[in-house]
Amino acid sequence: MHLEEKIMGEVAVVYLKGELLDDEDDLTLRQKVTSLTVDEIKKVIIDLGKVSRINSRGLSALISAVKTMRAYGGDIRFTQIDKQINDIFVEMRLVQVFNTYETVGRAMASYQL
Repeated sequence: MHLEEKIMGEVAVVYLKGELLDDEDDLTLRQKVTSLTVDEIKKVIIDLGKVSRINSRGLSALISAVKTMRAYGGDIRFTQIDKQINDIFVEMRLVQVFNTYETVGRAMASYQL
């Protein structure tokens, strides 16, 4: 997995690309979320538009990221979720836990409300 970050005002947008499958991906995402909390950023958007595959380890990484950010008093929004990953979110009932949006713009707007 490849990760890029862009800060837009008070919001960090994290773009993931590739497969979210193993311990290394999990560690990379955890380190990124932790570094955002150190930088006092509480509003995060994770764009999954270029994630081609995800497994249980990848789901665990996303859940851990949300827990970490919420424990810090922040939140994470997920965007650009393809049908296959969305089906997994629905099946695992993660749609009840995750805030999901079609685009980064809509997720940004949700933080302004």
